[in-house]
Amino acid sequence: MYQTALKDKPLTEYVNEIKSRENYTTLDDINPVFINALIHSEDTRFYSHPGFDLISLTRAFVTNIKEGKKAEGGSTITQQLAKNMYFTFEKKYERKIAELLVALELEKNYSKDEIIELYVNIINFGEDCFGIKTASIHYFNKLPSELNSAEIDALVYTIKSPNNYNPNKLNLSFSN
Repeated sequence: MYQTALKDKPLTEYVNEIKSRENYTTLDDINPVFINALIHSEDTRFYSHPGFDLISLTRAFVTNIKEGKKAEGGSTITQQLAKNMYFTFEKKYERKIAELLVALELEKNYSKDEIIELYVNIINFGEDCFGIKTASIHYFNKLPSELNSAEIDALVYTIKSPNNYNPNKLNLSFSN
C-alpha cells in the first residue's frame, strides 16, 4: 500500500501540488494561536516525536483492546497528513502501517513547520472547505491571520468531525 502510493505520486510531487494550490497559506499568514491550539488538540508532542508517538499509539492500542473495536486512533499530525494525502479513512491496520511509513518519509524530508503548514492546507473543515484559508473565509469572512480566539477554537474543534462539528452545523454565532 505504501509503495503503491508513493509510486503513483511521489512525495515531492504531491507536496509541490499542495503548495501550488490557489488558497495555500504559509504559517506566516496564519494566526499563531491557531497553530498552538491545533497542536494542543491534535498532537501535543508534535515537535518532539519522529512522526509517530509511541505513547499515543500504546494508549490507543490498549483502549481498542479494552473496547473490542477500533475506538481510538493515536495518530500524529504527520500521520494525519500522510493519511489525507494518500489513503482512505477505512480503519485497517495495513493502512495504518502504510500511513506510518509515509509519515516517516515526511519527517525525513520536511521540517516540522513545513509538515504543520502542509497539514493545515489539506485538512477538511466541513462544507467542502479544505485548508485553513478556505475555511476561515467560508465561515468567518476573514483571512487566517485575522481569526479571533473563538473562531480559532471553532475551527480546531471542527477537525474532530468536520461534517458534524463545523461552525454552521453547530449554529455558532460570531460577530465579525
